[in-house]
Amino acid sequence: AVVSTQSAITAGVVSNTWNSGNVGYAMYMDAAAMCVLGFGMLYTFSKYYVWGGVGLNYFICGFSFLWVNVAKTIVNAIWTGDWVKTKLNLTEMVTGCYITAAILISFGAIYGFTSPAQIILLCFIEPFMMLINEHVVLKNMHVKDAGGSLVVHAFGAYFGIAVAFGMGVKAKQIPSEHRNTTYFSDMGAMIGTVVLWMYWPSFNGATFYNDVTLQGRIVMNTYLAICASCAAAFPTSVLWHRGKMEMIEIQNATLAGGVMIGMICPFDIEPWTAVLIGGLAGVVSAGGYAWYHHFLEELGVTDSAAVQMLHGIPGLLGGVCAAFACLADNHNYMYSYDTEWTTSAASDRSRGEQFGWILLAIVCTLAISISSGLITGFLMNQPCCPTVGKKDMLIDHDFWDIHDLGSDPRSKVEAEDDGAVWANPMAVPMQAVASKKV
Repeated sequence: AVVSTQSAITAGVVSNTWNSGNVGYAMYMDAAAMCVLGFGMLYTFSKYYVWGGVGLNYFICGFSFLWVNVAKTIVNAIWTGDWVKTKLNLTEMVTGCYITAAILISFGAIYGFTSPAQIILLCFIEPFMMLINEHVVLKNMHVKDAGGSLVVHAFGAYFGIAVAFGMGVKAKQIPSEHRNTTYFSDMGAMIGTVVLWMYWPSFNGATFYNDVTLQGRIVMNTYLAICASCAAAFPTSVLWHRGKMEMIEIQNATLAGGVMIGMICPFDIEPWTAVLIGGLAGVVSAGGYAWYHHFLEELGVTDSAAVQMLHGIPGLLGGVCAAFACLADNHNYMYSYDTEWTTSAASDRSRGEQFGWILLAIVCTLAISISSGLITGFLMNQPCCPTVGKKDMLIDHDFWDIHDLGSDPRSKVEAEDDGAVWANPMAVPMQAVASKKV
């Protein structure tokens, strides 16, 4: 019965190739838009670090899209013992987006207190460590992670937090005024949230071009989960804040379903399961922003953009969900036509064995990301890299040529006879604006 079922499914598979350009490039563009536009706009939330957020995000994308191809060649040579050039095609472009996304997540953890030189060092080192972890998890442990819950999101979050710890930066050292947002900076960040939300199904399913049936399942499961996290984040925020919503929670928790469903999105699960996973992600993420993030900062953990609440914890929970799904399933056929919750090299594993291997993959991801992040943070603090002083954190002016002194909270400009300059341009009284009109 199993053989006949697999044959029937295989017969119904519709192949697609990158060379046709009808799906491959469109999926790549969605993934690239998430990195460049989605993350870029999401990182404009800070009042005095808007240019740094979107500008450095843009630089990381351009640099990393190139450098990851070199890193892949080197890591593959280390693993196989053969030096083989990376063949550049749309597949490699999409995987480059995945690796770049991990770097952008790490950037969120150290957002605002790193110099461009330190960012370059981060971009050089992290792709190697992520690829090493990916090889261990996917090729040695034979654990599948289609949407990158572990190897992209969790790795990027905890690598970035470890970098901040290795740099010795404490959240309490950052001036509280510099951490404020404005009505309009939060609106810009919300645009990034909407872009990420729209394209997340493509991000999870972009590499599965050889089977549009499977790709369709990934897109549908991600669509259901991320809609559920959006629906759950709003009421959770209202409950935490006694009838009002907190914008930072809405900007991030609404996306958590796309992270948490990543590892299980190719599984043949019921729609209600995807909705349940996404809803749980929205509740956990919004609650984490409301309470757990501040608790961690009191303990000295620095995470500027709170990436642990969007990427770290939902990514780990996604691995746990996949482990229990394997444990509960009655057969191996959780993808459309192949034994794919593990690779063919380990297809004889039992459900219990695969459950254990997935949990081990979670531990491995945490170990590699945290240890390598600590070392990277230590290296970023060496004299070769200019550092940012405590009073200069989360301010654009040290690295950008900005003529608007009102966007620098350190400037104290006295009022003159012909007008005044306010330290916070968003706080200008409307009466004063009206009086200045000719």
